Amino acid sequence: MNISRIFRRNTHKDDNGPSVIGHPTNVMHDIHVIKNKETGQLEGLPLAWQRQIGNLFTKAEQNNNPDALIHAVKYYNYSMKKKEEVEPYKHIVTERDIDEESEAINLFMNSDDAHQSRECLLNDPISFSEEHFVNRPDTLPTLPPKKFGKLPPNLANGVEDLSLLAEESPILRRKTQDYEVSDASILSELKRICSDEDPYERYSRSNKDLGAGASGIVFVATDLVLKQQVAIKDIDMSKQQRKELLLGEIKILRDFKHKNLVNFLEAYLVYDDHLWVVMELLDGGPLTDVVTETVMKEGQIAAVCHEVLQAINYLHSRGTIHRDIKSDNVLLGMDGSVKVTDFGFCANIVGDEQRQTMVGTPYWMAPEVVTRKQYGKKVDIWSLGIMAIEMIEGEPPYLKEPPLRALYLIAANGRPQISGWKKLSLTLQSFIDDCLQVDVNKRASAEKLLRHPFLQVRMELSTLTPLIKAAKKILQKI
Repeated sequence: MNISRIFRRNTHKDDNGPSVIGHPTNVMHDIHVIKNKETGQLEGLPLAWQRQIGNLFTKAEQNNNPDALIHAVKYYNYSMKKKEEVEPYKHIVTERDIDEESEAINLFMNSDDAHQSRECLLNDPISFSEEHFVNRPDTLPTLPPKKFGKLPPNLANGVEDLSLLAEESPILRRKTQDYEVSDASILSELKRICSDEDPYERYSRSNKDLGAGASGIVFVATDLVLKQQVAIKDIDMSKQQRKELLLGEIKILRDFKHKNLVNFLEAYLVYDDHLWVVMELLDGGPLTDVVTETVMKEGQIAAVCHEVLQAINYLHSRGTIHRDIKSDNVLLGMDGSVKVTDFGFCANIVGDEQRQTMVGTPYWMAPEVVTRKQYGKKVDIWSLGIMAIEMIEGEPPYLKEPPLRALYLIAANGRPQISGWKKLSLTLQSFIDDCLQVDVNKRASAEKLLRHPFLQVRMELSTLTPLIKAAKKILQKI
Protein backbone atom coordinates (compact mmCIF):
# COMPACT_ATOMS: atom_id res chain seq x y z
CA MET A 1 0.00 0.00 0.00
CA ASN A 2 1.33 3.38 -0.95
CA ILE A 3 0.75 5.59 2.07
CA SER A 4 2.19 9.04 2.37
CA ARG A 5 2.05 11.01 5.59
CA ILE A 6 2.40 14.77 5.74
CA PHE A 7 3.51 15.90 9.19
CA ARG A 8 3.22 19.45 10.34
CA ARG A 9 5.42 20.40 13.26
CA ASN A 10 3.49 22.43 15.75
CA THR A 11 5.77 24.41 18.00
CA HIS A 12 4.78 26.92 20.60
CA LYS A 13 6.49 28.62 23.43
CA ASP A 14 5.22 28.18 26.94
CA ASP A 15 5.68 31.20 29.22
CA ASN A 16 7.20 28.89 31.82
CA GLY A 17 9.50 26.82 29.66
CA PRO A 18 11.20 26.27 26.34
CA SER A 19 9.52 25.61 23.01
CA VAL A 20 7.94 22.18 22.64
CA ILE A 21 7.01 20.07 19.64
CA GLY A 22 3.33 19.18 19.55
CA HIS A 23 1.64 16.12 18.10
CA PRO A 24 1.54 15.75 14.30
CA THR A 25 -1.47 17.38 12.66
CA ASN A 26 -2.99 17.05 9.18
CA VAL A 27 -1.89 13.43 8.92
CA MET A 28 -2.75 12.39 5.39
CA HIS A 29 -2.94 9.08 3.56
CA ASP A 30 -3.21 8.32 -0.13
CA ILE A 31 -5.38 5.27 -0.74
CA HIS A 32 -4.88 3.37 -3.99
CA VAL A 33 -7.17 0.44 -4.63
CA ILE A 34 -6.80 -1.97 -7.53
CA LYS A 35 -8.35 -5.24 -8.61
CA ASN A 36 -5.64 -7.86 -9.08
CA LYS A 37 -5.95 -9.19 -12.64
CA GLU A 38 -4.83 -12.68 -11.67
CA THR A 39 -6.66 -13.25 -8.38
CA GLY A 40 -9.58 -10.85 -8.89
CA GLN A 41 -9.05 -9.56 -5.34
CA LEU A 42 -9.08 -5.94 -4.26
CA GLU A 43 -5.69 -4.72 -3.10
CA GLY A 44 -4.62 -1.53 -1.39
CA LEU A 45 -7.39 -1.33 1.21
CA PRO A 46 -6.73 -0.18 4.79
CA LEU A 47 -6.27 -3.14 7.13
CA ALA A 48 -9.43 -2.34 9.10
CA TRP A 49 -11.45 -2.43 5.88
CA GLN A 50 -9.90 -5.75 4.85
CA ARG A 51 -11.15 -7.28 8.09
CA GLN A 52 -14.66 -5.98 7.58
CA ILE A 53 -14.79 -7.24 4.00
CA GLY A 54 -13.22 -10.60 4.83
CA ASN A 55 -15.90 -11.39 7.40
CA LEU A 56 -18.97 -9.96 5.72
CA PHE A 57 -18.56 -10.73 2.03
CA THR A 58 -18.00 -13.88 0.00
CA LYS A 59 -15.26 -14.15 -2.60
CA ALA A 60 -17.89 -14.00 -5.34
CA GLU A 61 -19.31 -10.76 -3.97
CA GLN A 62 -15.84 -9.23 -3.69
CA ASN A 63 -14.96 -10.23 -7.25
CA ASN A 64 -18.27 -9.61 -9.02
CA ASN A 65 -19.00 -6.08 -7.85
CA PRO A 66 -15.91 -4.48 -6.32
CA ASP A 67 -17.14 -0.97 -7.13
CA ALA A 68 -20.27 -1.42 -4.99
CA LEU A 69 -18.18 -2.99 -2.25
CA ILE A 70 -15.79 -0.05 -2.11
CA HIS A 71 -18.63 2.48 -2.04
CA ALA A 72 -20.38 0.59 0.76
CA VAL A 73 -17.30 0.26 2.98
CA LYS A 74 -16.29 3.87 2.38
CA TYR A 75 -19.73 5.27 3.21
CA TYR A 76 -20.20 2.93 6.19
CA ASN A 77 -16.92 3.84 7.87
CA TYR A 78 -17.49 7.55 7.32
CA SER A 79 -21.01 7.26 8.81
CA MET A 80 -19.74 5.36 11.83
CA LYS A 81 -17.11 8.04 12.39
CA LYS A 82 -19.80 10.72 12.32
CA LYS A 83 -21.87 8.71 14.79
CA GLU A 84 -18.92 8.47 17.17
CA GLU A 85 -18.63 12.26 17.20
CA VAL A 86 -22.06 12.41 18.88
CA GLU A 87 -23.23 15.44 16.97
CA PRO A 88 -26.90 16.18 16.33
CA TYR A 89 -27.67 14.52 13.03
CA LYS A 90 -29.61 16.64 10.55
CA HIS A 91 -32.18 14.62 8.66
CA ILE A 92 -33.47 17.61 6.73
CA VAL A 93 -30.78 18.98 4.46
CA THR A 94 -30.32 21.07 1.35
CA GLU A 95 -28.51 19.97 -1.81
CA ARG A 96 -25.66 22.25 -0.75
CA ASP A 97 -25.35 20.23 2.47
CA ILE A 98 -25.06 17.08 0.34
CA ASP A 99 -22.17 18.57 -1.62
CA GLU A 100 -20.44 19.43 1.65
CA GLU A 101 -21.00 15.90 2.95
CA SER A 102 -19.57 14.40 -0.24
CA GLU A 103 -16.47 16.52 0.19
CA ALA A 104 -16.24 15.44 3.85
CA ILE A 105 -16.38 11.78 2.82
CA ASN A 106 -13.49 12.33 0.42
CA LEU A 107 -11.50 14.12 3.10
CA PHE A 108 -12.22 11.22 5.43
CA MET A 109 -10.50 8.91 2.96
CA ASN A 110 -7.33 10.92 3.49
CA SER A 111 -7.62 11.01 7.26
CA ASP A 112 -5.99 8.82 9.85
CA ASP A 113 -9.46 7.57 10.88
CA ALA A 114 -9.87 5.76 7.56
CA HIS A 115 -6.83 3.61 8.39
CA GLN A 116 -7.41 2.95 12.08
CA SER A 117 -8.25 -0.63 12.94
CA ARG A 118 -11.29 -0.31 15.17
CA GLU A 119 -11.87 -3.81 16.46
CA CYS A 120 -15.10 -2.68 18.09
CA LEU A 121 -16.67 -2.67 14.63
CA LEU A 122 -16.23 -6.41 14.48
CA ASN A 123 -17.86 -7.05 17.85
CA ASP A 124 -20.48 -4.32 17.82
CA PRO A 125 -24.09 -5.50 17.34
CA ILE A 126 -24.41 -2.95 14.58
CA SER A 127 -21.94 -4.97 12.58
CA PHE A 128 -22.38 -8.71 12.91
CA SER A 129 -21.77 -11.84 14.91
CA GLU A 130 -19.97 -14.95 13.75
CA GLU A 131 -23.13 -17.02 14.20
CA HIS A 132 -24.77 -14.94 11.49
CA PHE A 133 -22.54 -16.57 8.89
CA VAL A 134 -22.36 -20.18 10.11
CA ASN A 135 -24.50 -21.43 7.24
CA ARG A 136 -22.90 -19.29 4.55
CA PRO A 137 -21.02 -21.84 2.38
CA ASP A 138 -18.34 -19.64 0.93
CA THR A 139 -17.72 -17.18 3.76
CA LEU A 140 -14.15 -15.97 3.92
CA PRO A 141 -12.15 -15.99 7.15
CA THR A 142 -10.82 -12.72 8.50
CA LEU A 143 -8.13 -11.48 6.17
CA PRO A 144 -4.66 -11.50 7.76
CA PRO A 145 -2.44 -8.42 7.61
CA LYS A 146 -0.99 -8.13 4.13
CA LYS A 147 1.76 -6.01 2.67
CA PHE A 148 1.31 -4.55 -0.76
CA GLY A 149 3.96 -3.54 -3.20
CA LYS A 150 3.96 -0.47 -5.34
CA LEU A 151 0.64 -0.22 -7.15
CA PRO A 152 0.04 0.87 -10.75
CA PRO A 153 -1.30 4.41 -11.17
CA ASN A 154 -4.56 3.31 -12.75
CA LEU A 155 -7.16 0.81 -11.59
CA ALA A 156 -8.17 -2.23 -13.61
CA ASN A 157 -11.54 -3.63 -14.69
CA GLY A 158 -13.61 -0.55 -14.03
CA VAL A 159 -12.96 -0.23 -10.30
CA GLU A 160 -13.31 3.39 -9.28
CA ASP A 161 -10.02 5.22 -8.72
CA LEU A 162 -9.96 6.07 -5.05
CA SER A 163 -6.61 7.83 -5.14
CA LEU A 164 -7.05 11.11 -3.32
CA LEU A 165 -3.80 12.92 -3.74
CA ALA A 166 -3.35 15.91 -1.49
CA GLU A 167 -1.08 18.81 -2.27
CA GLU A 168 1.82 19.04 0.11
CA SER A 169 0.96 21.35 2.97
CA PRO A 170 3.43 24.00 4.11
CA ILE A 171 5.21 23.36 7.40
CA LEU A 172 3.74 25.65 10.02
CA ARG A 173 5.12 26.37 13.45
CA ARG A 174 1.83 27.29 15.03
CA LYS A 175 -1.40 25.41 14.73
CA THR A 176 -4.04 27.52 13.04
CA GLN A 177 -7.67 27.34 14.05
CA ASP A 178 -10.72 27.71 11.87
CA TYR A 179 -13.10 30.45 12.84
CA GLU A 180 -15.83 29.14 15.11
CA VAL A 181 -18.87 30.89 16.47
CA SER A 182 -18.46 31.25 20.22
CA ASP A 183 -20.81 29.54 22.64
CA ALA A 184 -21.65 32.95 24.06
CA SER A 185 -22.81 34.18 20.63
CA ILE A 186 -24.93 31.07 20.09
CA LEU A 187 -26.46 31.40 23.55
CA SER A 188 -27.27 35.02 22.87
CA GLU A 189 -28.96 34.15 19.56
CA LEU A 190 -30.91 31.31 21.17
CA LYS A 191 -32.19 33.68 23.83
CA ARG A 192 -33.36 35.99 21.09
CA ILE A 193 -35.39 33.38 19.20
CA CYS A 194 -36.62 31.30 22.18
CA SER A 195 -39.68 32.20 24.18
CA ASP A 196 -38.97 34.19 27.33
CA GLU A 197 -41.99 32.60 29.01
CA ASP A 198 -41.41 30.28 31.98
CA PRO A 199 -41.95 26.76 30.55
CA TYR A 200 -42.68 25.36 34.03
CA GLU A 201 -45.72 27.62 34.22
CA ARG A 202 -46.88 26.78 30.68
CA TYR A 203 -46.36 22.98 30.73
CA SER A 204 -47.06 20.24 33.25
CA ARG A 205 -44.62 17.38 32.79
CA SER A 206 -45.99 13.81 32.88
CA ASN A 207 -44.16 10.68 33.97
CA LYS A 208 -44.18 9.32 30.42
CA ASP A 209 -40.92 9.46 28.46
CA LEU A 210 -40.94 8.81 24.72
CA GLY A 211 -37.27 8.14 24.21
CA ALA A 212 -33.72 9.12 24.98
CA GLY A 213 -30.56 9.64 22.96
CA ALA A 214 -27.17 11.28 22.95
CA SER A 215 -28.68 14.75 22.63
CA GLY A 216 -31.35 14.46 25.31
CA ILE A 217 -34.63 12.90 26.41
CA VAL A 218 -38.16 13.35 25.10
CA PHE A 219 -41.12 13.45 27.46
CA VAL A 220 -44.85 14.09 27.31
CA ALA A 221 -46.25 17.25 28.85
CA THR A 222 -49.60 19.05 28.97
CA ASP A 223 -49.95 22.58 27.63
CA LEU A 224 -51.87 24.25 30.46
CA VAL A 225 -53.07 27.06 28.19
CA LEU A 226 -54.27 25.05 25.17
CA LYS A 227 -55.21 22.00 27.26
CA GLN A 228 -53.45 19.54 24.96
CA GLN A 229 -50.51 17.18 25.19
CA VAL A 230 -47.18 17.93 23.54
CA ALA A 231 -43.79 16.24 23.16
CA ILE A 232 -40.82 18.10 24.64
CA LYS A 233 -37.20 17.29 23.92
CA ASP A 234 -34.87 18.32 26.75
CA ILE A 235 -31.41 18.91 25.27
CA ASP A 236 -28.43 19.25 27.60
CA MET A 237 -26.47 22.06 25.92
CA SER A 238 -23.29 21.22 27.82
CA LYS A 239 -23.11 17.92 25.90
CA GLN A 240 -23.52 19.46 22.44
CA GLN A 241 -20.29 19.85 20.49
CA ARG A 242 -21.94 21.72 17.62
CA LYS A 243 -24.39 24.10 19.22
CA GLU A 244 -24.67 26.11 16.02
CA LEU A 245 -26.46 23.13 14.41
CA LEU A 246 -29.18 23.34 17.05
CA LEU A 247 -29.56 27.03 16.38
CA GLY A 248 -29.80 26.43 12.64
CA GLU A 249 -32.38 23.67 13.05
CA ILE A 250 -34.67 25.84 15.17
CA LYS A 251 -34.50 28.66 12.63
CA ILE A 252 -35.51 26.23 9.88
CA LEU A 253 -38.26 24.48 11.83
CA ARG A 254 -39.91 27.73 12.92
CA ASP A 255 -40.86 28.30 9.27
CA PHE A 256 -42.11 24.76 8.60
CA LYS A 257 -45.86 24.47 9.05
CA HIS A 258 -47.75 21.71 7.28
CA LYS A 259 -50.59 19.36 8.19
CA ASN A 260 -48.43 16.33 7.40
CA LEU A 261 -45.39 17.38 9.42
CA VAL A 262 -44.98 17.00 13.17
CA ASN A 263 -44.77 20.72 13.71
CA PHE A 264 -42.39 22.69 15.89
CA LEU A 265 -44.32 24.71 18.46
CA GLU A 266 -41.86 26.59 20.65
CA ALA A 267 -38.37 26.53 22.16
CA TYR A 268 -37.21 27.56 25.63
CA LEU A 269 -33.83 28.06 27.25
CA VAL A 270 -33.98 26.62 30.76
CA TYR A 271 -31.31 27.90 33.13
CA ASP A 272 -29.10 28.62 30.06
CA ASP A 273 -27.81 25.03 29.91
CA HIS A 274 -30.90 23.14 28.73
CA LEU A 275 -32.90 23.69 25.56
CA TRP A 276 -36.54 22.58 25.50
CA VAL A 277 -37.95 22.00 22.03
CA VAL A 278 -41.73 21.61 22.03
CA MET A 279 -43.32 19.58 19.21
CA GLU A 280 -46.75 18.20 18.37
CA LEU A 281 -47.58 14.87 20.01
CA LEU A 282 -49.06 12.06 17.92
CA ASP A 283 -50.78 9.62 20.25
CA GLY A 284 -51.10 6.75 17.77
CA GLY A 285 -47.40 5.99 17.75
CA PRO A 286 -45.11 5.18 14.81
CA LEU A 287 -46.29 3.57 11.59
CA THR A 288 -43.72 0.86 12.36
CA ASP A 289 -46.03 -0.66 14.98
CA VAL A 290 -48.82 -0.98 12.42
CA VAL A 291 -46.71 -2.45 9.61
CA THR A 292 -44.99 -4.99 11.85
CA GLU A 293 -48.10 -6.18 13.70
CA THR A 294 -50.98 -5.87 11.21
CA VAL A 295 -51.71 -6.45 7.53
CA MET A 296 -52.61 -3.28 5.67
CA LYS A 297 -54.99 -3.15 2.71
CA GLU A 298 -53.84 -1.48 -0.49
CA GLY A 299 -56.29 1.37 0.09
CA GLN A 300 -54.72 2.01 3.50
CA ILE A 301 -51.21 1.88 2.02
CA ALA A 302 -52.36 4.41 -0.59
CA ALA A 303 -53.74 6.67 2.15
CA VAL A 304 -50.44 6.69 4.06
CA CYS A 305 -48.40 7.24 0.88
CA HIS A 306 -50.64 10.16 -0.08
CA GLU A 307 -50.14 11.91 3.26
CA VAL A 308 -46.37 11.28 3.36
CA LEU A 309 -46.01 12.48 -0.24
CA GLN A 310 -47.69 15.77 0.68
CA ALA A 311 -45.08 16.28 3.42
CA ILE A 312 -42.23 15.35 1.06
CA ASN A 313 -43.56 17.65 -1.66
CA TYR A 314 -43.79 20.52 0.83
CA LEU A 315 -40.19 19.99 1.96
CA HIS A 316 -38.93 19.69 -1.61
CA SER A 317 -40.76 22.86 -2.66
CA ARG A 318 -38.75 24.63 0.04
CA GLY A 319 -35.44 23.22 -1.18
CA THR A 320 -35.22 20.70 1.65
CA ILE A 321 -34.63 16.94 1.68
CA HIS A 322 -35.73 14.79 4.63
CA ARG A 323 -33.24 11.99 3.90
CA ASP A 324 -34.68 9.50 6.40
CA ILE A 325 -38.19 8.62 5.25
CA LYS A 326 -39.24 5.31 6.85
CA SER A 327 -42.07 3.96 8.96
CA ASP A 328 -40.22 4.83 12.18
CA ASN A 329 -40.38 8.51 11.20
CA VAL A 330 -44.07 8.52 10.28
CA LEU A 331 -46.26 9.09 13.34
CA LEU A 332 -49.97 8.43 13.53
CA GLY A 333 -52.80 10.04 15.47
CA MET A 334 -55.52 7.89 16.97
CA ASP A 335 -57.83 9.45 14.38
CA GLY A 336 -55.60 8.08 11.61
CA SER A 337 -53.78 11.33 10.87
CA VAL A 338 -50.33 10.81 9.32
CA LYS A 339 -47.34 13.07 9.96
CA VAL A 340 -43.65 12.90 9.07
CA THR A 341 -41.26 13.47 11.94
CA ASP A 342 -37.61 13.28 13.07
CA PHE A 343 -35.88 16.48 12.12
CA GLY A 344 -33.10 16.04 14.64
CA PHE A 345 -35.31 17.08 17.56
CA CYS A 346 -38.25 14.70 17.56
CA ALA A 347 -38.72 11.56 19.58
CA ASN A 348 -37.44 8.30 18.24
CA ILE A 349 -39.98 6.03 19.84
CA VAL A 350 -39.09 2.71 18.23
CA GLY A 351 -37.43 -0.06 20.21
CA ASP A 352 -35.87 -2.14 17.41
CA GLU A 353 -32.14 -1.52 17.77
CA GLN A 354 -31.31 -2.98 14.39
CA ARG A 355 -33.34 -0.31 12.64
CA GLN A 356 -31.36 2.42 14.41
CA THR A 357 -27.87 1.14 13.89
CA MET A 358 -26.45 3.81 11.66
CA VAL A 359 -26.75 7.38 10.55
CA GLY A 360 -29.16 7.68 7.64
CA THR A 361 -30.55 4.16 8.23
CA PRO A 362 -29.23 2.11 5.30
CA TYR A 363 -32.22 -0.16 4.64
CA TRP A 364 -34.27 2.69 3.16
CA MET A 365 -31.30 4.34 1.45
CA ALA A 366 -31.23 5.09 -2.27
CA PRO A 367 -28.29 3.67 -4.27
CA GLU A 368 -27.00 7.13 -5.16
CA VAL A 369 -26.54 8.00 -1.47
CA VAL A 370 -23.90 5.29 -1.22
CA THR A 371 -22.30 5.92 -4.60
CA ARG A 372 -22.66 9.75 -4.38
CA LYS A 373 -24.09 9.94 -7.92
CA GLN A 374 -26.92 12.37 -8.81
CA TYR A 375 -27.74 12.74 -5.14
CA GLY A 376 -30.72 15.04 -4.65
CA LYS A 377 -34.36 15.33 -3.62
CA LYS A 378 -35.41 12.04 -5.18
CA VAL A 379 -33.65 10.06 -2.45
CA ASP A 380 -36.84 10.66 -0.46
CA ILE A 381 -38.90 9.07 -3.25
CA TRP A 382 -36.78 5.91 -3.18
CA SER A 383 -37.22 5.73 0.60
CA LEU A 384 -40.98 6.10 0.15
CA GLY A 385 -40.92 3.12 -2.22
CA ILE A 386 -39.04 1.06 0.37
CA MET A 387 -41.57 2.16 3.00
CA ALA A 388 -44.35 0.92 0.70
CA ILE A 389 -42.61 -2.49 0.72
CA GLU A 390 -42.60 -2.25 4.53
CA MET A 391 -46.36 -1.79 4.51
CA ILE A 392 -46.73 -4.80 2.21
CA GLU A 393 -44.26 -7.24 3.77
CA GLY A 394 -43.85 -5.92 7.34
CA GLU A 395 -40.20 -4.92 7.00
CA PRO A 396 -37.82 -3.35 4.46
CA PRO A 397 -35.53 -5.46 2.26
CA TYR A 398 -32.25 -6.63 3.84
CA LEU A 399 -33.35 -5.81 7.41
CA LYS A 400 -31.88 -9.06 8.67
CA GLU A 401 -28.52 -8.17 7.11
CA PRO A 402 -25.89 -6.12 8.99
CA PRO A 403 -25.82 -2.48 7.84
CA LEU A 404 -22.56 -2.80 5.89
CA ARG A 405 -23.89 -5.75 3.86
CA ALA A 406 -27.16 -3.88 3.34
CA LEU A 407 -25.26 -0.92 1.88
CA TYR A 408 -23.41 -3.25 -0.48
CA LEU A 409 -26.60 -4.99 -1.62
CA ILE A 410 -28.30 -1.65 -2.25
CA ALA A 411 -25.37 -0.41 -4.32
CA ALA A 412 -24.90 -3.73 -6.15
CA ASN A 413 -28.52 -4.78 -6.75
CA GLY A 414 -30.29 -1.47 -7.06
CA ARG A 415 -33.98 -2.25 -6.89
CA PRO A 416 -34.69 -5.04 -4.37
CA GLN A 417 -36.80 -8.12 -5.04
CA ILE A 418 -40.36 -8.11 -3.68
CA SER A 419 -41.54 -11.60 -2.75
CA GLY A 420 -45.26 -10.95 -3.15
CA TRP A 421 -44.97 -8.85 -6.30
CA LYS A 422 -47.44 -10.83 -8.43
CA LYS A 423 -50.14 -10.51 -5.76
CA LEU A 424 -50.10 -6.69 -5.95
CA SER A 425 -52.50 -4.68 -8.07
CA LEU A 426 -51.15 -3.21 -11.29
CA THR A 427 -51.53 0.32 -9.92
CA LEU A 428 -49.49 -0.49 -6.78
CA GLN A 429 -46.84 -2.19 -8.93
CA SER A 430 -46.71 0.93 -11.10
CA PHE A 431 -46.41 3.20 -8.04
CA ILE A 432 -43.50 1.19 -6.63
CA ASP A 433 -41.88 1.10 -10.09
CA ASP A 434 -41.98 4.91 -10.25
CA CYS A 435 -40.39 5.15 -6.78
CA LEU A 436 -37.65 2.53 -7.17
CA GLN A 437 -36.00 3.55 -10.42
CA VAL A 438 -32.22 3.31 -10.02
CA ASP A 439 -31.84 5.92 -12.77
CA VAL A 440 -32.68 9.11 -10.90
CA ASN A 441 -33.87 10.79 -14.11
CA LYS A 442 -36.53 8.10 -14.51
CA ARG A 443 -37.64 8.21 -10.88
CA ALA A 444 -40.82 10.20 -10.31
CA SER A 445 -40.94 13.46 -8.39
CA ALA A 446 -43.19 13.94 -5.38
CA GLU A 447 -45.40 16.28 -7.40
CA LYS A 448 -45.84 13.69 -10.14
CA LEU A 449 -46.53 10.83 -7.71
CA LEU A 450 -49.32 12.83 -6.06
CA ARG A 451 -51.20 12.40 -9.38
CA HIS A 452 -50.54 8.65 -9.60
CA PRO A 453 -53.66 6.47 -10.11
CA PHE A 454 -52.75 4.29 -7.12
CA LEU A 455 -53.49 7.15 -4.75
CA GLN A 456 -57.02 7.40 -6.15
CA VAL A 457 -57.91 4.12 -4.40
CA ARG A 458 -56.92 5.46 -0.97
CA MET A 459 -59.26 4.73 1.91
CA GLU A 460 -60.31 7.15 4.64
CA LEU A 461 -57.59 7.81 7.23
CA SER A 462 -60.01 6.75 9.95
CA THR A 463 -59.67 3.16 8.68
CA LEU A 464 -56.16 3.17 10.17
CA THR A 465 -57.55 3.55 13.70
CA PRO A 466 -58.44 -0.16 14.18
CA LEU A 467 -54.94 -1.12 13.04
CA ILE A 468 -53.37 1.36 15.47
CA LYS A 469 -55.46 0.00 18.36
CA ALA A 470 -54.67 -3.59 17.45
CA ALA A 471 -50.92 -2.89 17.30
CA LYS A 472 -51.02 -1.05 20.64
CA LYS A 473 -52.79 -3.98 22.26
CA ILE A 474 -50.30 -6.51 20.90
CA LEU A 475 -47.34 -4.37 21.96
CA GLN A 476 -48.97 -3.57 25.31
CA LYS A 477 -48.79 0.17 24.69
CA ILE A 478 -52.36 0.84 25.76
